[in-house]
Amino acid sequence: MVMPSFQQGAFLEEAVRSVLDRQVLGVELLVLDPGSTDGSRELLLRLKAEYGDRLSLCFEADQGQSDAINRGMAMTRGRILGWLNSDDRLRSGALELVFDWLNTSQPRWLYGRAGIIDEAGRPHAPLIAGYKNWRGRRFSKVKLLTENFIPQMAVFWNRAMWELAGGLDSQKHLDMDYDLWLRFARVTDPLVLKDILADFRVHGAAKGSRQTTAQLDAALATARKHAVEHGIKGRMAVRLHRLLGWRTRLIYRWLKP
Repeated sequence: MVMPSFQQGAFLEEAVRSVLDRQVLGVELLVLDPGSTDGSRELLLRLKAEYGDRLSLCFEADQGQSDAINRGMAMTRGRILGWLNSDDRLRSGALELVFDWLNTSQPRWLYGRAGIIDEAGRPHAPLIAGYKNWRGRRFSKVKLLTENFIPQMAVFWNRAMWELAGGLDSQKHLDMDYDLWLRFARVTDPLVLKDILADFRVHGAAKGSRQTTAQLDAALATARKHAVEHGIKGRMAVRLHRLLGWRTRLIYRWLKP
């Protein structure tokens, strides 16, 4: 797994341990930090001494989160891939649930459900988490054009899928995951799990909390781009996406810590 991190020292240790503790053996975690000044580097070096070869570190400068993730995927050796932001966390046993189905040379991807937590790790906004998990219970390409209901921290894929889809668009910084799911969907539909695989953390410094409007605008533009290949169904989906985006703006105002 890959973990991009910058100035997230308050949550970093919990994120790392959620990947390396109580998961399947042989898990490799690469944390990329381009220069945090909040004690993250010292924390990571201490964790490296504890976990040894299971934890790899990269402190090189990057061109943003998407660039860091692409670099990380190229540096890792595993067949099963995913990224976890350093303020989120995996649920115990999550990787065991995805291993068998993704351990193949055929391009595959899957997603599960996610919870929402606050800065202290307590459950937060259960109605919103429930809505997203309800929306994601069944998958279709056109449905995905109406809204990004897939929780990034609960998505996993194999190396064959990553190489075929082409990785993240390094020019995208707010909706790179949504664009990637739409490109994955061109290859094949995902397996949808009912299990909660991870938790998304809401806090004041999170990108989604600080740039909600810009993120929703970027997602709408991405939906328009991918809708072209779906004809009239795609155009109708984008219209619904626009309407749902306005509703989401109101919800995010309430969700902000």
